[in-house]
Amino acid sequence: MLNFYRLPQDFLKFSGSERLDLINRLSTNGVNTLEKFHSVKTVLTSDKGRFIDLLQLYSLGETVFCTCSFQNSANVISHLEKYTIMDDFTAEDLSGTHETILFLGDDTSAFINKITGVDIAALTENSFTVTSDHDAIIQLNDDAFGGVKFIFAVNDKEYWSEKLFADENSSEFGLKELSASEFETKRIELGIPKFGAEMSELTNPLECGINKYVSFTKGCYIGQEVIARLDAYDKISKHLVGLKIKSPNKIDLSSAGKITVDSKECGFVTSAAYSDAFGSIALGFVKTIFLDYDKNYIIKNNESGLECTITRLPFTQ
Repeated sequence: MLNFYRLPQDFLKFSGSERLDLINRLSTNGVNTLEKFHSVKTVLTSDKGRFIDLLQLYSLGETVFCTCSFQNSANVISHLEKYTIMDDFTAEDLSGTHETILFLGDDTSAFINKITGVDIAALTENSFTVTSDHDAIIQLNDDAFGGVKFIFAVNDKEYWSEKLFADENSSEFGLKELSASEFETKRIELGIPKFGAEMSELTNPLECGINKYVSFTKGCYIGQEVIARLDAYDKISKHLVGLKIKSPNKIDLSSAGKITVDSKECGFVTSAAYSDAFGSIALGFVKTIFLDYDKNYIIKNNESGLECTITRLPFTQ
């Protein structure tokens, strides 16, 4: 079976001779040497080291195509323009002009090759290719979901829908579209942080465990002093963890909030779901001084308290 999910994202285009230099000075990863047909993720951070957004940059040569979190493009552009003074840099909002589909499953390689002729085994984590017809971006997905991202222009939606979802493909590969709730449950099981939940103005990249998108050698950027200090002095104040409710029943965690241990507030819940594999689970942050994977914690849910344990991510049996 080959699953797919339509990722809600916003899209941007960066142009100007200093397009990469500016992003390099404003975000966590080294991007100023990004070559054509290569991609990189980097975090825009505030001066306090908190999230503005997680960007994925695609170098197309004279321009950079960019994905950001859904309904956050205006905020990203506002942040970039705040620091654009004399730079040769322009940001254009392309939201609504493209779509991203994430294909997941063992047959992904054969499926993509049949549709486009692209051998995804030839791609590296930081490279992508563009189809010869109707300019779709094909890229290996680098988070715990794995799979392949397929990005195309809305103007080509009819063409790609007919190619991708033809009856013979549905029959041969067992294509199944994941619902938003199914995808969210899997995201939580895998411990992947999401903007607006785990990634927020209350957290920083190190607390979310996405250190691979942070360069500690590139030099200055907005928020760099805070993040470098947290790393150098091991001062990360809280950590993203999994929470397992100690109950066999399906529990509504939509109102879950504070986490306590020994009657002391020690963290907060950010996402929750019911998993067939793990039961009622959640993601949340627990302060470093209270981290103990052998203790029982309490999640405040409405007026009641739910006993739970914390676990390293991803969730495992």
